[in-house]
Amino acid sequence: MGDPKTILVTGGSGLVGKAIQKVTQDEKRPDETWIFVGSKDANLCDFQATKQLFEKHKPTHVIHLAAMVGGLFHNMSHNLDFLVPWLFLS
Repeated sequence: MGDPKTILVTGGSGLVGKAIQKVTQDEKRPDETWIFVGSKDANLCDFQATKQLFEKHKPTHVIHLAAMVGGLFHNMSHNLDFLVPWLFLS
């Protein structure tokens, strides 16, 4: 067994997140804790909300699947810009 891992999956309520959740439930590993979060858990466009999410769960690994989904024409018409803050938590 290796060091304990806490894996935070953003976009955990989406299609790919649900698939990963199914696989991790079927093939549990005792040294891994998987946490799946969706947009209702934290607004990842808000730095403070994102920081609080990381402080709460203290992940050792992150799988970032969160996205604004609306289709090509929706995204083009809203001219969306995205910001991904980098957090350095000790």
